[in-house]
Amino acid sequence: MDLEDFEHGLELHSTRTSHNQGQISPEKALRLLDETWYIQAARRARWMDLIGDYGGKEIFFIDGDSLIQLVFDTPSLALGRSFDNSFQLLHAKCILEKYLSEFTQRDTNFEIVFFNGVRHSSIGVGGSEFSRNSRALGRKILFHHMRLNIQIPIHAFQSPRDQDWLDLVSRKQPMFIMVNDGGTPVNASADRYKCTLLQRELLFELSRQGLALALMKGAEYRDSKIMTFVCESRTYVQNLEFDSALQHAVNSSRNELDEHVGYDTPLSIPATQHPLEWWSTCLPDRDLTRVFLLHAAVLPQIGVQLLARKLPKLHPKLESLLQENFLPSVFRILAQSDALSPDIDGRLFLELLSFIVQTKSTSYRQVCPSLQGTDEELRFLSNLTFDGPSLATLYSIPLYHAVPVSPPLQYQLLAFSNHVFDTALADVHVHHTSQSLADVPKSIFGMHILANDAKHWHNTRAILPVHFGGEKTKSLTEWEKRRRDKREHRAQTRLQRQAASLTGANGNMLNKITIAPVGSKAPVSNIQERKSKKTREAHSKPIPLTGVQKARAKILEDQTKKTEKEATEWWEGKLKAMNHDTIEEQLKSIDFLKRNPSHKATYPSVAFEIRLYHLHLILKSWTMKPDPDVHRDDIVVKILCLLSEIKLLPVPTIPRTARKFLADVCLSIGFDVLTDTLLPNIDLSPESCAFKPIKLVSKNASLYPFMTIRLSPVVWQLEHFGEYMDRSMDSAPDTRVAFSPDRWQREVLDAIDENQSLLALAPTSAGKTFISFYAMEKVLRESDNGILVYVAPTKALVNQIAAEVYGRFSKNYSGNQTILAVHTRDTRTGDLQRAQILITVPEMLGILILSPTMAQNWTSRVKRIILDEIHSIGQEQGGAVWEQIILLAPCPVIGLSATVGSPEQFNQWLESVQKAHCFRHVYIHHPHRYSHLRKYFFLPSPERSSFKSLSEHEISKRLTFLHPLSLLSDNSNSLPVDMALESRDCLSLYRTLRSHSLLEDDDLSPDVFFKSRGLLCQKDILEYETALKNAFVPVMAHDPNLMRKIISSLTPKVLSCDEVDIPPSTGEFTESLLELVCDLHKLNNLPAILFSLDRTNCEIMAKLLVKKLERAEAAWKQSDRGWKVKLAEVESWRKMDKVRSAQRQKEMKQKKDDDAPREDTSSHAWQATFNEEDPLADFSFAGRPSWKMMDKVIQDLSGPRVQTSDWAIRALRRGIAVHHAGMSKGYRVAIEKRVFLFRQGYIRVMISTGIQAHVICVDTLALGINAPARTSVFCGDSPYLTALKYRQCAGRAGRRGFDLLGNVVFYGLPYSRVQRLVLSRLPALGDSFPLTSTFILRLFNLLQGSNYADFAVKSVQSVMDLPRISHRSDMGRDQVLHHVRFSIEYLRRAGLLTHEGKPVNLFGIASHLYHTEPSNFAFVHLLESGVIHKICGQPSSVEAEKSLLILLCHLFGRRYIPRNYSQPKVIAKLREIYPSLIILPPLPSNIGAQLQHHNKDILNMFSSYALSYAAEHQSSLGIDNVLPLSNGPLVNAVHSESPFVDHLNKTKIMPTARSVFAATSGLDDHFTSIHDLVSTVRKGIHLHEHAIPSMQGFIDHSALSNLMKPEHELNAYIFDFYSHGQLSTLAEANGIRRGDVWHELQEFHLTLKTIQTSLQELLIQLSLARNKEVKDANELLNLEAEDDDEDDVSEGDEDGIEGFKRPPKTSSNDWKVYEIFDLITNTFGKKFHEIFA
Repeated sequence: MDLEDFEHGLELHSTRTSHNQGQISPEKALRLLDETWYIQAARRARWMDLIGDYGGKEIFFIDGDSLIQLVFDTPSLALGRSFDNSFQLLHAKCILEKYLSEFTQRDTNFEIVFFNGVRHSSIGVGGSEFSRNSRALGRKILFHHMRLNIQIPIHAFQSPRDQDWLDLVSRKQPMFIMVNDGGTPVNASADRYKCTLLQRELLFELSRQGLALALMKGAEYRDSKIMTFVCESRTYVQNLEFDSALQHAVNSSRNELDEHVGYDTPLSIPATQHPLEWWSTCLPDRDLTRVFLLHAAVLPQIGVQLLARKLPKLHPKLESLLQENFLPSVFRILAQSDALSPDIDGRLFLELLSFIVQTKSTSYRQVCPSLQGTDEELRFLSNLTFDGPSLATLYSIPLYHAVPVSPPLQYQLLAFSNHVFDTALADVHVHHTSQSLADVPKSIFGMHILANDAKHWHNTRAILPVHFGGEKTKSLTEWEKRRRDKREHRAQTRLQRQAASLTGANGNMLNKITIAPVGSKAPVSNIQERKSKKTREAHSKPIPLTGVQKARAKILEDQTKKTEKEATEWWEGKLKAMNHDTIEEQLKSIDFLKRNPSHKATYPSVAFEIRLYHLHLILKSWTMKPDPDVHRDDIVVKILCLLSEIKLLPVPTIPRTARKFLADVCLSIGFDVLTDTLLPNIDLSPESCAFKPIKLVSKNASLYPFMTIRLSPVVWQLEHFGEYMDRSMDSAPDTRVAFSPDRWQREVLDAIDENQSLLALAPTSAGKTFISFYAMEKVLRESDNGILVYVAPTKALVNQIAAEVYGRFSKNYSGNQTILAVHTRDTRTGDLQRAQILITVPEMLGILILSPTMAQNWTSRVKRIILDEIHSIGQEQGGAVWEQIILLAPCPVIGLSATVGSPEQFNQWLESVQKAHCFRHVYIHHPHRYSHLRKYFFLPSPERSSFKSLSEHEISKRLTFLHPLSLLSDNSNSLPVDMALESRDCLSLYRTLRSHSLLEDDDLSPDVFFKSRGLLCQKDILEYETALKNAFVPVMAHDPNLMRKIISSLTPKVLSCDEVDIPPSTGEFTESLLELVCDLHKLNNLPAILFSLDRTNCEIMAKLLVKKLERAEAAWKQSDRGWKVKLAEVESWRKMDKVRSAQRQKEMKQKKDDDAPREDTSSHAWQATFNEEDPLADFSFAGRPSWKMMDKVIQDLSGPRVQTSDWAIRALRRGIAVHHAGMSKGYRVAIEKRVFLFRQGYIRVMISTGIQAHVICVDTLALGINAPARTSVFCGDSPYLTALKYRQCAGRAGRRGFDLLGNVVFYGLPYSRVQRLVLSRLPALGDSFPLTSTFILRLFNLLQGSNYADFAVKSVQSVMDLPRISHRSDMGRDQVLHHVRFSIEYLRRAGLLTHEGKPVNLFGIASHLYHTEPSNFAFVHLLESGVIHKICGQPSSVEAEKSLLILLCHLFGRRYIPRNYSQPKVIAKLREIYPSLIILPPLPSNIGAQLQHHNKDILNMFSSYALSYAAEHQSSLGIDNVLPLSNGPLVNAVHSESPFVDHLNKTKIMPTARSVFAATSGLDDHFTSIHDLVSTVRKGIHLHEHAIPSMQGFIDHSALSNLMKPEHELNAYIFDFYSHGQLSTLAEANGIRRGDVWHELQEFHLTLKTIQTSLQELLIQLSLARNKEVKDANELLNLEAEDDDEDDVSEGDEDGIEGFKRPPKTSSNDWKVYEIFDLITNTFGKKFHEIFA
């Protein structure tokens, strides 16, 4: 939903046509189509992960011709090249299968489609006839190869208008199609424009049909992600039509291209297989044809290794004949035939032809006498003769002797030895050179500085406090100390309030668990306590009580009697006080008494009487209603709930009269058959009740027939009592916790007690929260120095857990230990060295766990790490940190999540890692939610709504209930595993199945199925649900028509029309939004969270609600006489109050001692607190009053430093809040740290972004935060609304302990999209290859800096010993070790490691920018090579600033622009209007050349890595003769002696690391680029391109690559913002949505600050090295030190050293570099903070 109007950008129409204009050229037609549609479509396209962010496991299509075009355009493929007669089909098949494997290995669900009418781009119409016909034949063969040999569905159509295609789309409902867009030709040939026009027309037609488009060309395959541009269809496009001129241009282009091809290229399904003899009748009868047929006969019997060869040399005339005549004609005949083509290998044919010419052979027996075949095949071959002598005469070829291919130069690794790594790398056999000065890279700083990673990355403060060896810090002034103390006090107060709201202790003392210090006493575990207790109970005999014990028992008995008497008297007094009240007043009083926590109200016998009296009042009130039948079901629900409460009360006996009353109640409501199960089975006492219950029964008959339910008790329960049923799952009391845990929860407790690693998966509200707190309590009880680390993905969740820990635990330490510390980027509370519980985010724990200083005295004390929301490991950014934490964890790990796809696969890897650390591991999966989610679809109204007030609002009745099975599509063949049915859903399904005669017997009748079950519970419903599903699933599989009828019966009629599949317009959406929220208000379904995955939309929605409420309030105030009277009364009171105030002042001045001071009664009048500006309740969604707290929040937000928007404050006053990362920091802090305003019910409408995949932890409301909502509303569609995000956001509704039921509302989405979301399956967790070069560098720092602490050594050893490095990686241990060794070599060559593994020089910058790899290494190289010094040393600081900023943008601000939007004409027009460059200028050629030189070194290193690994493990790798997907030996090689086979053996290429299939195109082990290495390496070697620090991406965007433009230009948004600081321009010109701008700029800002701080530390260390007499940095910088170890409570500490001055002996060149960086950092930061204060 585009509420910000982003998609209606700049009008670019420069070409106009009309029906009368006549013909237009293809070039003009293409420009017209682009300007009217595709440029804007490209502008709104999003660069995203197709799997994790978008499609998940949804089905999608791949355009076959786009795929084959990528295959044929591969530079290394020898097929269809004008300079090469080769036709290397095996290589093409290998490339094709590698492309497809990129999808299959990511568990995607796709099918391939071909449109023959747009085949021209894949055929390459503009090329030579040889090239065109080669590609046409190759297209046909690859099509049939996929159809026959790869298990992927494939379809062929003429055009996207074919009915068969439309039927397929309707049946499969693909989410998108992956396709090429044809590019953006400039000054190209006419044929190129025609091909592009047809491709664009295909995209347009697909978009008109509602399909989203994902660009195939330019896609990037990273880890488990597929990154590309996605352009979703829009309604206005679906209504567009081509005008006559444009359509004529398209038709003419297609006809002309077809004529150019000259023949049809059908893709028949199926196709016929013919023998060679049949083909001989189709091909021209000549010698070359017979040689060609012989090659086709030989090929199936030749091993693939023999096909690896260079291009044979032929006579020039023969080569010309083949290319210009023979091969084009043969390929044309084969391509246009409906039959399957024979196997072809171009170079084998040329080699065979060369051999025949050289040997002057005349028959196959002279060439290959050992050929095998059937009698008919051999007979045909016998007749296959050729005139070798004549060919030799015409095309003589010198006798060919194979020239051996020179192997790559053997790479010599720099000497390296580290005793920890040496052990693991002992099996890696590589060649080393002796250490020499020439081998060691020289630093530009003139010396090697050992790394000292003992400070925070974002400032220069020491990680360790002074008492642990950290550096002394700058002393604080008195003002700074007061500021610090005030900050600490505020944080403590916030924590107290938040803890109170979370624990329900508002207004009361926090009820904490007090834990005694352990001290030196050995702790006893819970398990030991339970075992010893059981042993004592089993073997001990009763021991007689002593006198003292008897006396104590007597005292306790007397106290109990006294308490009972006091409670009884208290209750009798309450009854007497209520005698004169009305029934409604008594009901209110009883509700209050039930909430009373006093010991009198909770005393069992009194609690029983209170509920009994409550039951009496309800029944008595019911008898007095004028229409009692109307309320029957609701009142019976209340009665049953009370009966359930009564049964659970721990009363020893109940009065006989009470038992009689309860039995009469059961009889009256129709539940007499369940009386025994509903009532408590305890002894009866002769006493009477304290009141006389209403008489309900006379002579065994009800006196009030209207009370009796009209259905059987079982059916009634299914219909009305579902959400009130007991939801426990095999629960049982357990002394370890204060509740009765379910079976799976007890298994969790056992695993924690046994110190096992644990992965616990359970839906939101299932009861996972206690796991963390039980583990915390266990650590606190076991020792005083053991540490538990709780990791949450968001800062707000960290703050919430911290508050819960604060409110839950208390421990009186004898020393200076504390319970709690919080550590995030912005906030650090408490001393983590002294705290036993650390609450943090993954990025911070990643820093701590790899910190050498922490490894010395902190990491070894960590006993547990809890990873909450562990599915975040699959994020595009940040996921690697989670994996690294798991790899290095020094203790058992607890992983918690509600949304993990394919959890078994992830659990296997997690278990293997934990076993490597010697920890046992348990996997526990509980699939059931505690509370059901009821789904609704809200239909927007096209009419303009008129809101008057909340009290006058009438429910619109456009909130339509969705039965879960009604959301099944016509093509569904299975039920989602998490599709749950409520009891009433089960009942409606039973009735529907029965109405369609599907239930032959009556076993599934509710009364039969639940016979003798009593009051039903959720466990019973699950059994019934399973039985009903088992009856329905076979229908889905075998009778689709009947399934559709059943679905139709369950679907409301209003959802059967086509209009529900059309998303509302922006106007309709905004008009109906307030109506939706008002409906929820009236239905008591607030509080609600409204999810919109666009930040700007969230703000617009809030503004819209506030505006409409204010407008309606103003209109009411204007027209209401009562309001005007009230204002007049207040005004009069205020005037009189001024008089009274003046009188008081006068009396005070007189100071008459004999007059007593008057009491100021004016402040008690209601007028004193009246404020006409406060929102009226009828125009506000705010809940119960909390004005004092709310005024404090608004006061905090209204200060000059916070700069909160006025609309946001006005929204808060009306109970509406917005939550996303782009809001001002002060506002976010107020909302996140005062989420209790939402929990307490003041804020009742929260508008949130949920969580967006391209933003790490943008929002917390979809990730476990305790913001309980009754309803989750999905407002509008978004490409980021995936199966995972839907479940996360929907899970916020119906939180346990708050609501019995959650509601999910879909608003502004097409109904088909709702179906897709609900039915979607969670994709498997993605992964990120964690063993990057930066990670390896940080491991060395961990070893060296910690002085080889035990934890550091064990961590490295465990990583080296893992069978799999990540949960989706195929890289085994042997290859991991090779990868590590060559990564070490790179770090050595980059000057970051010494030969002993000590980090040096620019290690700090490289490691602190770990998340930017390879940009961090490019930056380090450019700094060490002097390029950055040269830039900063320019005479003009302005030019230096500009040049350095452009470089930084290339390295750290890389955001692509879609190719079509970056056309020169488009950019030129935009630049005329806006002050943005839009496209980032290329890197200067000297920088490109420097990076290219560095890249060659990297290529040499990792090529050697592949070669050495392949050579060392040749026997285990085996023969490389199997394709990636079709799997299986390709040929049965001829083993008999044969002259031609001998010749092939002598002339073949024998690659070691290169794939033999790539070698068929003549490629050997000389790799040209890292992409070439990764894409053509042999099977069995798993290279990750992103794990190699390649510089190619930067080189492609440099001036060196002007002739070869990259697929995507870079957006100059960072440079442009730095230049003009205009957000609107970034949206309108640069094409960045306003909601995304904050994150993009913040990331760059953090990078700048990290570099700034790292440079400061580097200059300090260099200065210390040059000033030997100075030992301390504080002394160096003239800082005063203080020995102060205060707790740090900080919000946004200052980055770096304030006022950093040039350290002594710092060179002018180095200082100039720092000055320019400092200038850019400060300037950018100032502009950023001005916009996003």
